[in-house]
Amino acid sequence: MAGDGGTADIGFQQVLHSWFRKERFTTIMLDNEVYGNTGGQESGMTNRGAVLKMAPLGKKFEKMDMLQMAKVAGCAYVATVVPNNPRRVESVIKKAVLIAREVGSTYIQAYTSCNIEYAIPTDKVMEDAKTVENDRYQFTEYVSEEAKQYLTERYGYKEFLAKPAAPAAAIPSKA
Repeated sequence: MAGDGGTADIGFQQVLHSWFRKERFTTIMLDNEVYGNTGGQESGMTNRGAVLKMAPLGKKFEKMDMLQMAKVAGCAYVATVVPNNPRRVESVIKKAVLIAREVGSTYIQAYTSCNIEYAIPTDKVMEDAKTVENDRYQFTEYVSEEAKQYLTERYGYKEFLAKPAAPAAAIPSKA
């Protein structure tokens, strides 16, 4: 578990290589879209155009697509979450850890407000998370076929069972 700087910037090489090697662990990125501990620097996860203390003219390039990179690198499970739905967060972490134990690398990208650098009052952090979820951080979940099979057979996850085909509609006969 690390912030966006440690995962997508400084630690990116190690993260990517661990995914390609199918290391059996879960990577959780706490994405606050800024280097909050170093005075408001832009990170690879900062949104294009964001104005920060250390980017007064706005970030000039797009946010890194870590979700797509995780899929390309072969992560068996990839998901995004925000903190305003604790049951979903719990479910995502549980699936990711179970899959990582037996199938391979998993990745969770969790939005976390940086109330200091973005001047969000502490009592408005969850409201910010909801706004961000509606704007750009909708829940997504990718589960490889191997991971679906593993969760279904080993842990009984019914959501991944094959759906039965709908019965064919009877064609009226012309008599």
